[in-house]
Amino acid sequence: MNNERVNRMTNLKERALIAAVATIALTGCGLIKPRDAGYFRFHAEEARLVVTRCERGQETGSDCEAAAQAVAELDAAARRQPPARAGRQRGHDATLEKERDDRN
Repeated sequence: MNNERVNRMTNLKERALIAAVATIALTGCGLIKPRDAGYFRFHAEEARLVVTRCERGQETGSDCEAAAQAVAELDAAARRQPPARAGRQRGHDATLEKERDDRN
């Protein structure tokens, strides 16, 4: 029974090693592309997490730059958007003004 357990553990370690080597090889061949700002713009929560990790020194590399760029672009776009309530409020005010005019 112990031999079975050892064999299973050995197989798991071999699979993990093969997966790691395959990932490194595919990355080196350019088949797995690094994440760019476009990826992070679509995955905003992940971008903010990566930026935080980079600021703490827990992560380095091109992901830091790409995530920071995407977060800056997302924040700029959010600042350009008018608040949602303002549009509704203006419409509501216009309706009230029309009702007042109709009464008079």
